[in-house]
Amino acid sequence: MVRLMTALWLALASVALAGPEADTTIRLLQLEGQMQVAREEALRHAETLNRDILGGQGGALWTSQIDSIYDVVRMTEGARPAIEAIETTTLERLNLFLGSDLGRQITDLELAARIAMMDEDREEAARRAFADLQGTDDPRLTAARAIIDAGDLVERNVSTALTASYQFYSALVDGGAYQMTEEQILTEVWSQEETLRIDTEAWLMGYLMLLVQPLDADDRATYVAFAQTPEANALNAALFDGFGVVYSDLSYALGRVLALNIKALGDDGPEL
Repeated sequence: MVRLMTALWLALASVALAGPEADTTIRLLQLEGQMQVAREEALRHAETLNRDILGGQGGALWTSQIDSIYDVVRMTEGARPAIEAIETTTLERLNLFLGSDLGRQITDLELAARIAMMDEDREEAARRAFADLQGTDDPRLTAARAIIDAGDLVERNVSTALTASYQFYSALVDGGAYQMTEEQILTEVWSQEETLRIDTEAWLMGYLMLLVQPLDADDRATYVAFAQTPEANALNAALFDGFGVVYSDLSYALGRVLALNIKALGDDGPEL
């Protein structure tokens, strides 16, 4: 199957790519669109924090603060350095695939699946489909599992989420809204690990099964083969590095503005 990918790259070798390779990669990945989804998810989370922690008293100030934190352009640029650090020859080969008809279709499907998973009913249906098909040889299940294994996606997502959680609690403490020692923060964060891992696997499997469903057998095989190449692994590692930095910074900023609002509410504010 790797030979299939090599043949595809060679066949596309004459494609002209405009602009710096990293810029082309970011555009082909629709990274700004992915960050827009992340922003929408964050805004929903902020609404929950306002309701559960601030008693719904955040008001216009809270809305303005959250809007400022989750700036899509700034988030996208925050992930750029990790992509720019990939070797140029690797980016060139990645862009050949990402710029192909199948590569563009997959990127479109990735973004569409992310958006779909924001809908609670569709997410539940995707998770249920994964649960129902576990232990079978369903081709969607097989492809999703292969893509996850190739990119070590569960562990990388869990690591990113735990780091973001640590930054959030640290910001609450630094902001004077919550009293915890470093050891207590670490204990609280690591207590989430196993539950987070189980939930992450179910989400990823549901998401990827949804993503690959429109693809025929040959296109699924090519997608899996691409995910198993060194070039895809380099891109995957860079994306997690870039998103990790962005999410870590955003989580700390969110914790600080939450702490600020808790303190502003004073005695009227609910306890954490």
